[in-house]
Amino acid sequence: MEGTTKKRARRTAEQRLADLEKKHAEIMERQRAAIAKIEEQKKRLMQAPSARKDRVEQEKRFARAAYALAPEWDQRHYIAALELALAEDAGTLRSRGEQLLEEHGKPRRGRRPKIG
Repeated sequence: MEGTTKKRARRTAEQRLADLEKKHAEIMERQRAAIAKIEEQKKRLMQAPSARKDRVEQEKRFARAAYALAPEWDQRHYIAALELALAEDAGTLRSRGEQLLEEHGKPRRGRRPKIG
């Protein structure tokens, strides 16, 4: 063996900083890709028939409860009421809304008459 050993080259602070920046950019890119993949899966799940069925059922419950509470109101009234409600406490509104949906959002029992 020869007596010469390769000396380790010291990197400057700028080189180390550049390497860290490069590593940071690579990690951020991987995270963006992972988040995009998760969002795509979430989107697919929201379009699944079962999720769509649940969403349609919630919309029907909302429509029934809204009509039961204020049959003479239209969309303009609801928008104005939403604006006024934004000043209230969100937790209180949520619990009261769940209570009202439970009372007024259920479909009527029994057979529905055929139309036509």
